[in-house]
Amino acid sequence: MKVYFLAIIAFTTVGFYACEKQKSDPNIEQKIIGKWELKSSSGGFAGKTIPAEEGKSSVLAFKSKSTYQQIENGSVVKEGKYVLSEVKSIYSGQLETAISFNETDPISKEQRKYVLGLRNDSLLISDNYYDGYSKFYLRVK
Repeated sequence: MKVYFLAIIAFTTVGFYACEKQKSDPNIEQKIIGKWELKSSSGGFAGKTIPAEEGKSSVLAFKSKSTYQQIENGSVVKEGKYVLSEVKSIYSGQLETAISFNETDPISKEQRKYVLGLRNDSLLISDNYYDGYSKFYLRVK
């Protein structure tokens, strides 16, 4: 039952962000600062929704000066700088806010850009290509 509930939340959230005309928010860098806990990921060829593993903590922490940390079970596993920009979204066809971490796409050799959706205490980070994945986070209070 919990899996179905998370699947409904994930698809509703993706649909909500995809259907809404988005304009880049000039204050988004300030709004994402804080800690965000992974709740689910969805996508892939089959469009499967995977809830966050029970008993495992996966947190994305955005800090000032465009730095971030990926924290798994209380330990920093990755850190670096992030860059906010705009990209034409495959979901809406419009220019939307994108986030790039310090990683390169292995095929294109370009900086990988993810579509960033932010609404109140919900954060959606999505691959900007078909059959990609979206990760749904909630702000840690």
